[in-house]
Amino acid sequence: MIRRIRDVDYELFDHGSGRPVLLLHGFTGRGDWFDRFPDLSVRLVSPSLLGHGGTSHRDVNRMRMSQQVRDLSNLLDLDDRPWTVIGYSLGGRIGMTLAACDDRVEHFIGISTTPGLESAIERRERRAQDAELAAFLEQRGIEAFVDRWERLPLWHQTDEMRATLRLERLAQRPEALADSLRAIGSGSMPSIWPMLDRLPRTDLIVGGRDVKFKDIARRMQARQPHIQLYEIPDAGHAPHIENAQQFGTMIEKLILGGNENGISSKLDIGPNV
Repeated sequence: MIRRIRDVDYELFDHGSGRPVLLLHGFTGRGDWFDRFPDLSVRLVSPSLLGHGGTSHRDVNRMRMSQQVRDLSNLLDLDDRPWTVIGYSLGGRIGMTLAACDDRVEHFIGISTTPGLESAIERRERRAQDAELAAFLEQRGIEAFVDRWERLPLWHQTDEMRATLRLERLAQRPEALADSLRAIGSGSMPSIWPMLDRLPRTDLIVGGRDVKFKDIARRMQARQPHIQLYEIPDAGHAPHIENAQQFGTMIEKLILGGNENGISSKLDIGPNV
């Protein structure tokens, strides 16, 4: 369906019934990723984020983090019960910001995500990298961009997984993705490290082979011990795809079973972290 929110026509998938769960996809994704989740007795609300899928494209300033979060806060009006927000990578950065700003979010689950970059120097360097990547996308086209994206050392995927994701990525609009990089890349978003204490119940899921994001998750927990960390073995940056069976089991327990200490893949956070 299409839902108009503050002058933008959002592609929106609204599936099932029960407690409301907002799903936020990653960069080059779209709202129909709810089909990768287990069949739970919940209401899954999944928009295509600004710059993605069938959501209408506006200028860069309309796509920044503050604007995206305002839109999603509007979307929470769909249900008057407390929300769970699940976000992957880009969607995790957006969902974490939303969870820290809107008290209707009672539970945040972040997958392979980050609160942003802490220093101004890091953000400036990342903005330059994102600007270069956006220019490459506009000049060389979506196929060359996807070729480059697939070569990043983040993924642990079979040929079948890679082929499926490639089709999804090739269906995106290059000018919209380029503006997404400029507007809401890690270098452009405000760091929310200082806001970690404002998060509700928070669970972070990382792939066992994703060293960078395991380290970020551990640093987050060191700042806020209420944050719980879980690892999906034999997976890289996309554990919901690369080890879908264990991911589905874990999501089901986290959403329906509460904060269970019995989840065997909980990360061992020891004194050497």
